[in-house]
Amino acid sequence: MAMKVMLRFTRHILEMPIHWQLWIALLFLANMAAVFFLPRVEASVVLAGLFVGAVLQMALFDRFGFVRLLGIGHFHWFVMIAWLVTRLGTIRGEGLFHNWVVAVIVVCGLSLVIDTVDVIRYLRGEQEPTIVLEA
Repeated sequence: MAMKVMLRFTRHILEMPIHWQLWIALLFLANMAAVFFLPRVEASVVLAGLFVGAVLQMALFDRFGFVRLLGIGHFHWFVMIAWLVTRLGTIRGEGLFHNWVVAVIVVCGLSLVIDTVDVIRYLRGEQEPTIVLEA
């Protein structure tokens, strides 16, 4: 069942305009780059956040479809980003690792802006699916 939901979700993403597909790819790659920094705690937190987001979004998608409410699947990033910001002082001078943490903060932060706007629009009545696929 979970695999079917993931495949349907992916099909919806592939129907989005190319700029949104590129944005989602950038967001995914920035977070997945954490594997190169394991076993650092920051990398583990980012990977856990990515996993939690995927589970939440799949559950929301399965229940509501491809709607603006999916942005809730990233809201736990508010806490993750705040915590990562507090870590910047301890990792200053660590070159690539520091730059990656800053990139995750920026990319996930921008995503949260988009997600928050989407969820507000959903709550204000824009509840129709943003992508509809033929069966």
